Amino acid sequence: MVRGQFSIFPPTPQLDFDFASDVDGDAFFRGLTPVGQPIFTVREDFFMTPRTAYHEIGHAYEALLQRKDASVDWRAKYWAFRGFPGTWQQAAAEAATMTGMGQWIHQPQESWAEAFSVGMVGGGQEKTLDYGRTINPVATKAFFLSLLNGAG
Repeated sequence: MVRGQFSIFPPTPQLDFDFASDVDGDAFFRGLTPVGQPIFTVREDFFMTPRTAYHEIGHAYEALLQRKDASVDWRAKYWAFRGFPGTWQQAAAEAATMTGMGQWIHQPQESWAEAFSVGMVGGGQEKTLDYGRTINPVATKAFFLSLLNGAG
C-alpha cells in the first residue's frame, strides 16, 4: 500500500526476528540494508496496528529520502511545514537532556514518524509534542508526498 503511493520504497522490507517482550518499545525501524531495503522488527507479544506500522514506515521514509539526496535537510522541511518553533536541532538538543518517554515525546525524528502515521491512517492523536499545532492528516500526507516529488 505504501509503495503504491511512495515509489521510493523497495518492493519488500527486511523483517528481523521479533525482540523480547521485556524490551521497551513495540516496534523499531533498524535502518536500511546496503541496497536501501528498510529493516523492521516487532516485540514478540505485540499485535501490529496500522498506526504503529506507519510510524515505523515513516522512519524508513526519512532514511530513504536521506539516501536519495543527503544534501537536503528533510527534517527542516518537515519542521517548517508544521510551523514548529526554533529548529529541529534545538528540539533534539532539548530532548537529549531528558530521559524515558519525556525524551521520546520531544525527539524530532519521532514527531516526523508520528506525523507520517497520522497522515497515512487519516487521523489520530499525535503522541509527540505538537507545540499546540494540531495535525491536519490530509495536508500532512500531501506534504510527505510532495517531498518525493521534489516540491516539499
